[in-house]
Amino acid sequence: MSKKVYLSIFCALLMSANAADLGIVNVESSTISDLATDKKTEVSTVNTIDEKKIEIVDPKNIGEVLNTIPGITADVRSGETVEIHIRGVGQQEFMWEDTGVAVVIDGVPVLQNGGKVKLNLDDIESIKVIKGGASYLYGRNALAGAIMITTKKAKNRNENSVKFEYGSENYNDLVASLIRGTDKYSFILNANYRYTDGYWDMSQLEDKSANGKFQYYLDDMSDITVGANIERKYEESSRGSVTGVSAAQTNPTGANDGDLPWNSDYYSDIDKYFVTYNRDFENGNNLRVNTYYYQDLYNFLSSPQDLNGDGLDDGYTSDNDEDIKQYGVKSEYRGEKNNLAYMFGLDLGQRDLDDSWNKTATYRSRGRRYYKGESSESDTAAKNSALYAEAKYKVNEKFTAVFNARADYTTFDYDVFAHDYNGTTWSDSSISRTTNFSNFSYRVGGTYELNEKNILYANISTGFRNPRVYELYAHDFDPDRYTKNNTEIDTETTFNIEAGVRGNKIVSNTKLSYDLSIYQIDTKDIIGKIGGTYYSGGTNVYFDNIGDARSRGVEFSLKSDKRKKLAFELAYTYLDAYYTSHKPFTVDLTPIYRSTGDKTYDINGNQLPRTPHHKINIMTYLKIAPKWMVVPSYYWQSSYYADETNFVKMPSYGVANLLVKYNTKVKGGDLELFARADNLFDKQYYRTVYLFSDRNRDGQLDAEDGSITVDPGRVFYVGFKYKF
Repeated sequence: MSKKVYLSIFCALLMSANAADLGIVNVESSTISDLATDKKTEVSTVNTIDEKKIEIVDPKNIGEVLNTIPGITADVRSGETVEIHIRGVGQQEFMWEDTGVAVVIDGVPVLQNGGKVKLNLDDIESIKVIKGGASYLYGRNALAGAIMITTKKAKNRNENSVKFEYGSENYNDLVASLIRGTDKYSFILNANYRYTDGYWDMSQLEDKSANGKFQYYLDDMSDITVGANIERKYEESSRGSVTGVSAAQTNPTGANDGDLPWNSDYYSDIDKYFVTYNRDFENGNNLRVNTYYYQDLYNFLSSPQDLNGDGLDDGYTSDNDEDIKQYGVKSEYRGEKNNLAYMFGLDLGQRDLDDSWNKTATYRSRGRRYYKGESSESDTAAKNSALYAEAKYKVNEKFTAVFNARADYTTFDYDVFAHDYNGTTWSDSSISRTTNFSNFSYRVGGTYELNEKNILYANISTGFRNPRVYELYAHDFDPDRYTKNNTEIDTETTFNIEAGVRGNKIVSNTKLSYDLSIYQIDTKDIIGKIGGTYYSGGTNVYFDNIGDARSRGVEFSLKSDKRKKLAFELAYTYLDAYYTSHKPFTVDLTPIYRSTGDKTYDINGNQLPRTPHHKINIMTYLKIAPKWMVVPSYYWQSSYYADETNFVKMPSYGVANLLVKYNTKVKGGDLELFARADNLFDKQYYRTVYLFSDRNRDGQLDAEDGSITVDPGRVFYVGFKYKF
């Protein structure tokens, strides 16, 4: 069905509506702030995790809370790095790609390589997840949806708090907070220090951060908020996997295996600043303007090599810098008139990525000799301008129609500078490119009140991801690996259809809240390498549109009243994600990075890797006494294929956790003591498995070639939190 047809249907609904006032209807969609979701008029599946739940779960990485939401795959490798997928979209990618999930922190889409999220969990106040294409709000890269993270706000109260936690692998987490509020202003200041030796080899982590928000009330109708976050982080490496199931059983940490992780000594300097102006008008309308500047500076070593010919990695050969700067302004105006609520938004922003490396050793790899002193620098600027809008119309007492639209115009400018040596002479070269994209995305849907407590909802939404400069001009970036540029790559898109029912039921004097949805999301023109996702050999390697995929599923969540002595939360996901078409898929076989001996397969109809059909998460809250709470939880997922060829299948697993909390009063303050055991029964399982080539060089693709992240087993944490 064309966009014009959807627009015609929507306009017809508006014209057929009774003009009588049917009550207040509000537009709560926003790219600036995490507004509360009106479940009676929300046409998409939206899940929210509030501050209270985050405090109870006390996650060590964001995946631990995201896995309590149906439809989310949060792959954890090591440390605090989590790769997020929604409804199986982009699931074949796991290294440096964009997974099609827009990560938005305090209104700013944050550039995260490969969908991997790194942030201070102690600063989070709420997490909202929008599933299905969400480009109608967030533009490019919201192919599968968006995760909107709001950090803790200044509040109109006076409170101090301190928290300390100690656990396995010398885990230390110290947080101090100061909150002050008056009739004219309020502010919050946080300081945090985290450290762990890490379970896996070379996985030490140290993080220091300070952040705050200051809110000043200009008058009864307007305020301004200034926020800042400064973070300094050190990660010893990206270590978190071993090669093959045998190593996973005998040496799960990867210690002394002669295989160094791809990078090491990863230093991060992260600074984020924003100013938000908010004004309410007497007629109920509202204006928000947000300006921001984010700066993420990374320095690390990479490219481990065997320099002395003994078959083992000796050290790193590249010194790398990645400087990411984001700045821009967003403004939104929302209003209401009779049965119509509306929102108009303007989004202007730029992201600058300066990526450089310098060779620190001379070595030979992939058929080429690299020399000490060679260097490369690429500068990419992505300028984006967008207009977006939402209209929400209450057609009658039961039916509300919603329409969203967004138009994006993006310009990519990039320059590459190279300093090379051919064994005789040094040479310098430079390349400049410019590329433009225009995109339109939308959502159309409606809700119908079955009764006061139960709502039917349905929507169609779209998402898009433009090819990145690296994919369009791969040969410019790495002529040793890619045979040509390809400027004819089409934009990758998703088309999401979903319908569901949500509401409340009273069972045995207990209120149960539920949400049940079914969906189908089609991904068209997947962008990837000709040959295979990570194929590196042969004489025809470049990026192109390589196929299409479809995900179908059922998502169900059920929650009981947490005010009761016994309460629970349940999240269930059924997902069937498979390729509807795909170009021939080639696997790297011995010798690695050469075309000799490679095998090509037809993977049409194959399951997407790492997409288990079933996932379930259950959390129980048991108040065994006025001051005591016990929170057992259980997570289970079914088996899945580790690769696109569907040759290697990983087993299902389940893991149980237990949290105990004790609350009391001490000198007028609130003291909480807690103890936590993860993987309570010490079950060995594989957190994540990636498989794409014959890594052990035995001429075949099997479970011994997988990059496997083994769970550490049973771990303990104890600590306290004191508010005064």
